Amino acid sequence: MYRVKVVWLTENEGGRRSAPPIGRYYPVSRFPEEKTDWQNNAWSVVFELEKPNVTDGRIVSMGCVQFLFDTAPEQWMTKYEAFEIYEGPRKVADVLLIGN
Repeated sequence: MYRVKVVWLTENEGGRRSAPPIGRYYPVSRFPEEKTDWQNNAWSVVFELEKPNVTDGRIVSMGCVQFLFDTAPEQWMTKYEAFEIYEGPRKVADVLLIGN
């Protein structure tokens, strides 16, 4: 798993009403590599989230992430510094990969 900082969008920005609870969370990812038709080719990810905190007025969760499937492009987790996560068509957060 890869260490991450998840910065949640506010409800006014189209994000969630609140951050998910501590534990596992299963959204879909969008990496910079995925330009067009990404919804049909998106990769599911699984997070182990810690208790969210408020930092600079933003809700932030620390945790770890990995792709849900072994066939996913694992190299993206080290190639990129960040990616987005979605619940259906709705972007809910920006994910910063720590250590990349």
